[in-house]
Amino acid sequence: MPVKSSVYRLHDPLTRSNWGGRSTSLALGRIIEGSAGRRIESAIGAPYILQQLTEHDQRTPGRTVFDLVDDIATEIASPPSGASALLIELHDMLEGADELVVNGEGDLILRERLTLVRTLATMRAAKKLGKPVHLLNSILSHGPTPPDHEQLIIDQVGATIELCDSVVYRDPHSLALHRELFPRLDATWSPDALFSWAAYARTDLARRDAFSPETEGLPISVQRLLVERRPYAVVSGTSRYRINHARFRNTMIAFADQLASRGVETVFASTDEPDRKLAETLDGTGIVCVDPKVPLSAASRLLWNATALVSGRYHPSILASLGGTPFVLMASNSHKTRSLYEVVPFGGEVVEEPFFSGGKKQGGHLAEVVLGYANSAVRRRVSRSARSNGRRVVADFTRAITGTATRS
Repeated sequence: MPVKSSVYRLHDPLTRSNWGGRSTSLALGRIIEGSAGRRIESAIGAPYILQQLTEHDQRTPGRTVFDLVDDIATEIASPPSGASALLIELHDMLEGADELVVNGEGDLILRERLTLVRTLATMRAAKKLGKPVHLLNSILSHGPTPPDHEQLIIDQVGATIELCDSVVYRDPHSLALHRELFPRLDATWSPDALFSWAAYARTDLARRDAFSPETEGLPISVQRLLVERRPYAVVSGTSRYRINHARFRNTMIAFADQLASRGVETVFASTDEPDRKLAETLDGTGIVCVDPKVPLSAASRLLWNATALVSGRYHPSILASLGGTPFVLMASNSHKTRSLYEVVPFGGEVVEEPFFSGGKKQGGHLAEVVLGYANSAVRRRVSRSARSNGRRVVADFTRAITGTATRS
């Protein structure tokens, strides 16, 4: 019988529209079952991360939520009388598995957030139940603004990481911060799990299949771009807050106008729910927008056939690279976007741009960068890097879980 894994943060597409969360968790699932030889017994998804688990699991005036990690962990490991159905389900999933694999993603950003508290508590509960815990595919980053209780957060994260049987971050910046904050604790880094999908990418631009199951959900005008093989650039949003919508609109118009003058269309892709507000600001501009709830097959086809992706989002940039599409990275809520320039070196401009706030000047500059990427040599370099990352992450994650490497 294969080892049974409970996987934390394996997203259900019915509850999460985020392209990144859906794609990277599926990619990790493929590595767990397809390469590490495990059987995914249960998936701990959004309800157990976003909803209150216990009566203590809530914000209290004058107290940091990170004081609650051990209390919540104890209740997950041994639900008290009258425990919520959600808590009991979480306990049963941990109890019924042989190990816990934690898809860290972007949760380990050190700031006051209940999702991080629940992640740490679940990991500690698994150890209380005698289960190995593997933290994979994770960021480690300071938040945009240091919280009032930053040292307590660092201490709680460190105490949890110390319990783990393996720790593999998804970028070198995260590992560098780990070594600064937790110099006694072993860890390594490997490219994001999503790179393992490079083997599925169709890089032949002649295969622009449109009006097919692979492009379901894309607007008709975007389907037509694919059918007619017309060049286009894709823009998506950012994880940063407080975007100036008027500046975004003006910069996007300048960007799109400059590209249009050179025969390149612009598509705005909402890759997560918050991007919808940005899409709304583009009403009346003629820029076509794509909804975040499109199937990943359609999202992939859109990104893989683009001239370039301009984005402040991490996983959509990786997803684009799988098909050889270069990216121009914008500022986000952590080091995650700029770290990609090290993970996918392709000879492009290594600059993290402010997110569409510079008006006509920035819009024109971004358009020129995109046009400079419109050649097959750049695409080949991006594709080779993505495939190399894919082979590496399969071997590294398999080794972390099982103690032995395998071929991708």
